[in-house]
Amino acid sequence: MVQIIKAKDIKERPLRLLIYGEAGAGKTTLIGTAPKPLLVIDFEAGADIIFAGQEGVDILPVYERKDLKEALLWFRTQKQYKTIAFDGFSIYAQQVLREILDSRNKETATFYEWNLLISHLKEVVLGLIKPTSCTIFTSLLRKTKDAQGNLVSMHPDLPHTVREYIKAVVDLVGIIYVNKTGERYVGFTSPKGVAEVKDRSGKLTDKEEPNITKILMKVYSHERKEGK
Repeated sequence: MVQIIKAKDIKERPLRLLIYGEAGAGKTTLIGTAPKPLLVIDFEAGADIIFAGQEGVDILPVYERKDLKEALLWFRTQKQYKTIAFDGFSIYAQQVLREILDSRNKETATFYEWNLLISHLKEVVLGLIKPTSCTIFTSLLRKTKDAQGNLVSMHPDLPHTVREYIKAVVDLVGIIYVNKTGERYVGFTSPKGVAEVKDRSGKLTDKEEPNITKILMKVYSHERKEGK
């Protein structure tokens, strides 16, 4: 049966985000500003410290691939969460690659092992995206420099194919950073074209307050205004 969705009826569709930054930049703390109830899939083993005592936050520790497989099966039945966050997605990707290599008694990955990794990570991404919940993935930052040592690009520390895949399915890709005065911001545009970012809404800047709820409200409020 063909289903038509009228664009004028779309109000506040839950958004999908990829946030990346250096270790200690505040990615996990940023997750805590998302709409609640919030489920944090914790692969960095630090969420329990940061969110201790907070209402509306559930933490699901994941240590290896089989843990996440069980979690995804359980997750299919859960409808109460407004936000699902995978904290440490890039670190998880590295761990899974290590597991794949160990299972095949190899030290370095060939085309076959990379394909196994990419297939699994795509399955995870799709498994976590729900039409009723915001979805957040966090990643460490990778910097690329030229032969002279000049910064060429900054992007999530994920395999290229996975990075491109996530960028295609998320609405926002932002880099969290600390400026020279110690203030934290999240950038969804890159004036110098160095940071890999994305803003499907076209409403955000390179200097947003590190607060997911406020970022979503900014996107949603513009959508309502344009829909009048």
